[in-house]
Amino acid sequence: MPKRSRAELGAARDKLIAARSEVTTRYLGGESAASLARSFGNVGEKWLADQLDAWDIPRRDRTAAMAVRGPQVTPPSEGART
Repeated sequence: MPKRSRAELGAARDKLIAARSEVTTRYLGGESAASLARSFGNVGEKWLADQLDAWDIPRRDRTAAMAVRGPQVTPPSEGART
């Protein structure tokens, strides 16, 4: 994959900043910072973490993220041994 220009990275970051409400809602709803960074054009996890700090959004560690998302257990398929 070719490296992006500064202008392309800046545009992706501007897009994320413009979607602050959506980003905040998704993050507080349990989506990971890594996933959000990817969905907005790989803006960079560190940069997004700094942005969340600037917006006074409390960041969470892996354990807290799991608590927010809750159990992601799917029921066994029919005929599967339990």
